[in-house]
Amino acid sequence: MEKAYPGQDSAPPYPGPPMNYGGAAPPPGFQPALNVGPPPVGYQGGTSTTVTHVVVSPTMQDSPAQAICPHCHQTVVTETERTPGLMTWAICGGLTLFGCFLCCFIPFCVDSCKDVEHHCPNCHKLIYVYKRL
Repeated sequence: MEKAYPGQDSAPPYPGPPMNYGGAAPPPGFQPALNVGPPPVGYQGGTSTTVTHVVVSPTMQDSPAQAICPHCHQTVVTETERTPGLMTWAICGGLTLFGCFLCCFIPFCVDSCKDVEHHCPNCHKLIYVYKRL
Protein backbone atom coordinates (compact mmCIF):
# COMPACT_ATOMS: atom_id res chain seq x y z
CA MET A 1 0.00 0.00 0.00
CA GLU A 2 1.36 3.37 -1.01
CA LYS A 3 1.06 6.38 1.32
CA ALA A 4 0.73 9.94 0.05
CA TYR A 5 2.77 11.49 2.86
CA PRO A 6 5.07 9.89 5.41
CA GLY A 7 3.29 9.41 8.73
CA GLN A 8 -0.18 9.91 7.26
CA ASP A 9 -2.54 7.00 6.74
CA SER A 10 -5.02 8.72 4.42
CA ALA A 11 -5.57 12.14 2.92
CA PRO A 12 -8.00 14.46 4.75
CA PRO A 13 -11.44 14.75 3.13
CA TYR A 14 -11.81 17.53 0.61
CA PRO A 15 -13.06 20.32 1.00
CA GLY A 16 -13.12 19.68 4.75
CA PRO A 17 -15.81 19.31 7.39
CA PRO A 18 -19.25 20.71 6.57
CA MET A 19 -19.69 24.32 7.64
CA ASN A 20 -22.57 25.40 9.85
CA TYR A 21 -23.16 29.14 9.51
CA GLY A 22 -24.99 29.79 12.75
CA GLY A 23 -28.09 27.72 12.01
CA ALA A 24 -29.16 24.41 13.45
CA ALA A 25 -27.25 21.44 12.08
CA PRO A 26 -29.28 19.22 9.75
CA PRO A 27 -30.11 15.75 11.05
CA PRO A 28 -27.70 12.97 10.08
CA GLY A 29 -28.46 11.54 6.66
CA PHE A 30 -30.34 14.67 5.53
CA GLN A 31 -30.32 15.19 1.77
CA PRO A 32 -31.86 18.41 0.39
CA ALA A 33 -34.37 18.01 -2.43
CA LEU A 34 -33.05 19.09 -5.79
CA ASN A 35 -35.88 20.19 -8.07
CA VAL A 36 -33.94 21.68 -10.95
CA GLY A 37 -35.46 22.43 -14.32
CA PRO A 38 -38.87 21.75 -15.77
CA PRO A 39 -40.66 18.46 -15.18
CA PRO A 40 -39.99 15.75 -17.78
CA VAL A 41 -42.21 15.54 -20.86
CA GLY A 42 -45.35 13.59 -20.09
CA TYR A 43 -45.11 14.27 -16.35
CA GLN A 44 -48.56 13.75 -14.82
CA GLY A 45 -47.83 13.93 -11.08
CA GLY A 46 -48.35 16.80 -8.66
CA THR A 47 -50.69 19.74 -8.93
CA SER A 48 -51.26 21.69 -12.10
CA THR A 49 -50.27 25.37 -12.06
CA THR A 50 -50.91 28.00 -14.69
CA VAL A 51 -48.14 30.48 -15.38
CA THR A 52 -49.06 33.81 -16.96
CA HIS A 53 -46.28 35.65 -18.74
CA VAL A 54 -46.73 39.40 -19.03
CA VAL A 55 -44.81 40.80 -21.96
CA VAL A 56 -44.35 44.55 -21.63
CA SER A 57 -42.65 46.40 -24.41
CA PRO A 58 -40.08 48.90 -23.12
CA THR A 59 -41.35 51.39 -25.71
CA MET A 60 -44.74 51.88 -24.02
CA GLN A 61 -44.56 55.52 -23.08
CA ASP A 62 -46.64 58.42 -24.39
CA SER A 63 -48.02 56.97 -27.60
CA PRO A 64 -49.94 53.78 -28.41
CA ALA A 65 -47.68 50.75 -28.78
CA GLN A 66 -47.91 47.19 -30.02
CA ALA A 67 -48.21 44.62 -27.23
CA ILE A 68 -49.58 41.19 -26.38
CA CYS A 69 -52.56 41.55 -24.05
CA PRO A 70 -52.06 39.32 -20.97
CA HIS A 71 -55.83 39.00 -20.61
CA CYS A 72 -57.08 38.06 -24.11
CA HIS A 73 -53.65 36.96 -25.52
CA GLN A 74 -54.06 39.00 -28.73
CA THR A 75 -51.40 41.14 -30.38
CA VAL A 76 -52.88 44.64 -30.30
CA VAL A 77 -51.99 48.30 -30.61
CA THR A 78 -52.91 49.79 -27.24
CA GLU A 79 -55.35 52.61 -26.62
CA THR A 80 -54.00 55.34 -24.35
CA GLU A 81 -55.69 57.43 -21.70
CA ARG A 82 -54.09 60.31 -19.79
CA THR A 83 -54.69 60.43 -16.02
CA PRO A 84 -53.30 62.77 -13.34
CA GLY A 85 -50.40 61.19 -11.48
CA LEU A 86 -47.60 62.01 -9.10
CA MET A 87 -45.93 64.51 -11.42
CA THR A 88 -49.21 66.40 -11.95
CA TRP A 89 -49.81 66.74 -8.22
CA ALA A 90 -46.14 67.62 -7.51
CA ILE A 91 -46.17 70.50 -10.00
CA CYS A 92 -49.53 71.68 -8.62
CA GLY A 93 -48.14 71.63 -5.07
CA GLY A 94 -44.93 73.39 -6.15
CA LEU A 95 -46.86 76.18 -7.85
CA THR A 96 -49.03 76.55 -4.75
CA LEU A 97 -45.97 76.82 -2.49
CA PHE A 98 -44.51 79.55 -4.71
CA GLY A 99 -47.75 81.56 -4.49
CA CYS A 100 -49.13 80.86 -7.96
CA PHE A 101 -52.60 79.97 -6.72
CA LEU A 102 -54.26 80.85 -10.03
CA CYS A 103 -51.80 78.76 -12.08
CA CYS A 104 -51.58 75.69 -9.85
CA PHE A 105 -54.27 73.79 -11.80
CA ILE A 106 -52.56 74.16 -15.19
CA PRO A 107 -50.71 70.77 -14.90
CA PHE A 108 -54.11 69.03 -14.92
CA CYS A 109 -54.68 70.43 -18.44
CA VAL A 110 -51.24 69.54 -19.86
CA ASP A 111 -50.99 65.98 -21.22
CA SER A 112 -47.20 65.81 -20.82
CA CYS A 113 -47.64 66.11 -17.02
CA LYS A 114 -50.05 63.17 -16.76
CA ASP A 115 -49.51 59.40 -16.52
CA VAL A 116 -50.44 57.30 -19.56
CA GLU A 117 -52.61 54.18 -19.18
CA HIS A 118 -52.41 51.61 -22.00
CA HIS A 119 -55.62 49.60 -22.50
CA CYS A 120 -56.39 46.65 -24.79
CA PRO A 121 -58.81 47.68 -27.58
CA ASN A 122 -60.39 44.17 -27.58
CA CYS A 123 -61.10 43.46 -23.90
CA HIS A 124 -60.60 47.08 -22.63
CA LYS A 125 -58.48 45.89 -19.69
CA LEU A 126 -55.43 47.75 -18.40
CA ILE A 127 -52.13 46.48 -19.85
CA TYR A 128 -49.55 49.00 -18.60
CA VAL A 129 -49.27 52.37 -16.86
CA TYR A 130 -46.46 54.73 -17.88
CA LYS A 131 -45.82 56.81 -14.78
CA ARG A 132 -44.08 60.13 -14.92
CA LEU A 133 -41.53 61.08 -12.26
